Amino acid sequence: MQEKGSKILVLTGCIIHEDNKKDIEHKFREIKQKYYFNPDVEIKSNYLRYANPDIKISSPIKLNDRAKYDELEKDLAEFMKNIDVSLISVAIDKRSYWSKYPAQNPYDAAYRFLLERFQTFLQFKRANGICIIDPREGTVEKKYIDKELDTTHHSLRWDATGFWKQCPNIIERVLFSTSDLTVGIQLCDLYCYPVFHIFEYDKKKGEYWRFDDVTFPKLYYHSKVVASLDKSKVGPVIDGTGLKFFPTETKKDFRYYQ
Repeated sequence: MQEKGSKILVLTGCIIHEDNKKDIEHKFREIKQKYYFNPDVEIKSNYLRYANPDIKISSPIKLNDRAKYDELEKDLAEFMKNIDVSLISVAIDKRSYWSKYPAQNPYDAAYRFLLERFQTFLQFKRANGICIIDPREGTVEKKYIDKELDTTHHSLRWDATGFWKQCPNIIERVLFSTSDLTVGIQLCDLYCYPVFHIFEYDKKKGEYWRFDDVTFPKLYYHSKVVASLDKSKVGPVIDGTGLKFFPTETKKDFRYYQ
């Protein structure tokens, strides 16, 4: 996720076990049917935010009653808090990235970081997984990046000699689908925006409810700090696993890490 003129790019993966996918899809469709009488309507983060009747920006899912909008927000938040998913999010500081790699696309680096962490997740679970992604980049004018992503994905699966971690537990080539056709990609977008919001608007944990209540608890971790003199360090170790920020040297410039 990135917006026109934004300083941050965020790529998020939503990991869903195949045993849970049908139930998650069914519950999501129920919410869509309740408010739009159409279980196939697409709900993404910008559509949802601008569905608020108090905001004078158009949305394909605009509601005309504020009470109903608040109810939709509540239903979606409860749904997203309660479903069994794990998240991996990669945030790229674009200006800092381009100062080091001026000719490279930060989306490629974000995807590589994301796959490496998905591989770690699969190793700990002793499982295999596939990747389904929307091949379009951009907000208004969409650019298809499917060929570039496929090349990156394929090299990470099979190249054991490069700088990046090999990802043998990720099976198949990357699969492409647009968000309007795929529930998992819509969920990714809904979970992704709060991470983007935290870094784009330089906020800390505790300053944006969608991040605190919905996204943060789902970020993947495989270790915990159970005791420390610094109480702020007690709990799941998310930094570097469920949440990767790059370049690391600019983390100090963001209030989230202060």
